[in-house]
Amino acid sequence: MDGASPIARFFYIVLPHLSRAITIVILIQTIFLLSIFAEIFVTTGGAFGTRTLTYLIFQRVIDSQNIGLGSAGGVYAIILANIVAIFLMRIVGKNLDR
Repeated sequence: MDGASPIARFFYIVLPHLSRAITIVILIQTIFLLSIFAEIFVTTGGAFGTRTLTYLIFQRVIDSQNIGLGSAGGVYAIILANIVAIFLMRIVGKNLDR
């Protein structure tokens, strides 16, 4: 790409080659963020800025004694993780053809 700007080189050469790696990192980080609990509970005790879905499920089950809402939140977390995984795997699958 003679005469291409650095921005054009990034978007047309570098980014397409990194798309598989970026997709896998996003998938792994999403699964990790949906399962993180102990670090938040120990360090901040679930302050407003650090609440995640798993901490909210814990809070509903343990603090509020609302087992039904907690189990529904767990099912929601599993469905959300699967949707993200399927979406990202389809992106990776498209890039395998290239």
